[in-house]
Amino acid sequence: MLVNYRPEYQHSWGAKTYYSQLRLDALPAESAGELLESLVGSDPALAPLKTLLIARTAGNPLFLEESVRTLVETRALVGTRGAHRLAQPVEAIQVPATVQSILASRIDRLPLHEKRLLQSAAVIGKDIPFALLQGIAELPEEELRRGLTHLQGAEFLYEASLFPDLEYTFKHALTHDVAYGSLLQDRRRELHARVVETIEALYSDRLSEQIERLAHNAFRGEAWVKAVSYLRQAAAKALARSANREAVAYLEQALAALTHVPESRETLELAIDLRFDLRSSLFPLGETEAMLATLREAERLAGALGDPRRLAWVSIYMSQYSWVTGHFDGGAEVR
Repeated sequence: MLVNYRPEYQHSWGAKTYYSQLRLDALPAESAGELLESLVGSDPALAPLKTLLIARTAGNPLFLEESVRTLVETRALVGTRGAHRLAQPVEAIQVPATVQSILASRIDRLPLHEKRLLQSAAVIGKDIPFALLQGIAELPEEELRRGLTHLQGAEFLYEASLFPDLEYTFKHALTHDVAYGSLLQDRRRELHARVVETIEALYSDRLSEQIERLAHNAFRGEAWVKAVSYLRQAAAKALARSANREAVAYLEQALAALTHVPESRETLELAIDLRFDLRSSLFPLGETEAMLATLREAERLAGALGDPRRLAWVSIYMSQYSWVTGHFDGGAEVR
């Protein structure tokens, strides 16, 4: 399997025997020139523009493609793909410094209803089931399909699959990131909450298949009670397949979401139980210090509640911790 990612992404595969890393460098000038020739053509008058684009983009293929598309959309280049000509002097052409700024400008130039549709798609994720987008876009089906056709023509989205369900995908992860980042916080929160409601309506008989998407969107949509529940379920699903680090991330989010729910005995009990779940996820990872801190907080909460059953579980888990770490004196002190 081949996976690509940007430099800031951190992974833990490096020590695996089945892992090999291939660096994808920017195109050398000659290859970048060949790409540009396929995009704009071989008119000698385009040579200064090609030199400018290669210098500005450092041979990044996505940056080159988006730069050319911007020049076409702004009428600096006219004609057809592979046979363009300059409509203004090269000296007058301004190429943005980053591909993000080019994408942001292209998104801003979209008609308002298409921009909103692209942003709604970005909230769903890089892969966009049509039924889910239809549920949150608030557009008649004919208008929705027409908007998607235009977004495909502009190469923001592609049709990824027709069967078993129609699904779209963003051309590039960076396109998704820029579209998502262009949303105001309130609108973003509103759309995430709407995604949760739509999934609950569309997949009411098989919510477990959508639990990760529900967890993500409930948290981002600040539907805190639902977020706690879905995140805990997502953690249990991850733990069942030994994805312990993923389970830890879900449970930490669940605890963060729980702080936004009004405090009651029930929420305090849940805060303890979530820490028990977190301890079960941390244990196989060997993160003993984090496990100890988690159990100490569970002990504090259980003591404040006067909950003997949960205090007993803390004692059992603390004894296990002492046995694993060799801190037997600490184990003898546990109540």
